Amino acid sequence: MRISKQNKGFTLLEILLVIAAIGILAAIVLVAINPTRQINQARQAAINSDKNTIEKALQQRLIDTGQYPVGLDGVQRRICSNTITTDCVNLSGLIPDYVAEIPSSTTYTVNTSNDGRVYVNTTETAANFTCPTGYIRVPGNSLYQTKDFCVMKYEAKAVELSNPTVGLTEPNTGFNTIANDVVATTSVSNPPRGIASVSSGFPIARISQITADSYCTDAGASLISNAEWMTIARNIEAQHSNWYNPNTNPPENQVGSGGLWRGHTDNNPPNALAASTDDNQGYIGTNNDINNEWAEKRTHTLSNGEVIWDLGGNVAERLSDTIMGVNKPNNSSGAFYQEWTEISNFGSLSYDLTRPSNNTWNSSQNIGQYWAHTLIGGPFALFRGGSWGGSN
Repeated sequence: MRISKQNKGFTLLEILLVIAAIGILAAIVLVAINPTRQINQARQAAINSDKNTIEKALQQRLIDTGQYPVGLDGVQRRICSNTITTDCVNLSGLIPDYVAEIPSSTTYTVNTSNDGRVYVNTTETAANFTCPTGYIRVPGNSLYQTKDFCVMKYEAKAVELSNPTVGLTEPNTGFNTIANDVVATTSVSNPPRGIASVSSGFPIARISQITADSYCTDAGASLISNAEWMTIARNIEAQHSNWYNPNTNPPENQVGSGGLWRGHTDNNPPNALAASTDDNQGYIGTNNDINNEWAEKRTHTLSNGEVIWDLGGNVAERLSDTIMGVNKPNNSSGAFYQEWTEISNFGSLSYDLTRPSNNTWNSSQNIGQYWAHTLIGGPFALFRGGSWGGSN
């Protein structure tokens, strides 16, 4: 008996089922290979969606009513939630006409820019990470398109690489700053030197923007940008603890009341100051305290509880950005000071990218003044913060 042999193939349905199974397995393998990346991407997408939802709801309410909710005054503040009930902006009035609910799985902040645009941000815009010793974590800000980043807690100091926790004091400019133009900090090879964020020692001075950037690159970092500097400044100005008004009874810490701590900015003593490992010693070296020249406090606290030293006062910080010169009658030194509120031309940097959030704040609130040479053409290296009346 002869048995006939039949050829049997897969049906279309069977092929589709196999393709679907392979697709499912491939997805599982990807998550297993790099689960953190996949989870962070999904979480970031959800955060961005929540931010856009709140921003659109606020803009629609503005169109309908002609105003934002009470408390949206240009200062970056957290959005009230079940766990955040003080020093926050209450957006519950958006429910249910503009949004079904206010997302609360993440700590969101909200503020408005000078042109009335609303911005929603979060203190967790990047995956969890730990900053190196001597650095602090800064919450990002959507206005400046920054995500969370690490920044030096103290002004950069020269150190011996074999003893990187002790700042050096030589060669001295005569103002308790390191004379980098006399001996280049990173050129010393016996023993080799580098830079570090430590409380002791003298800040590095007499250094160009290009050299400062090269030192940061050698340290595995980068020179701070204006966007990053402003991210820190806007965060600082939104915290009640960084303000003080000695003229109220009792004296109060309230955003916009009195002024911000401005750091070591007088000529007493006439030199730069070392910092302290104790963040409660914010007046160290200034010969002042809360009852005497109260604004000389050198520390500021961020929204996440991190403390940064000498962002205002002491020596000025080089930034990676440049700015064009402006045409303004100069004084005898060839430079001029001007209130931020009086400036009409910021050259390559716009008003929103340089100023405080409240466009009425000026040196009366210890915001400081804009200092520039009168030359036109530039561009000129940009630096911010600092000044105690000396030359370094």
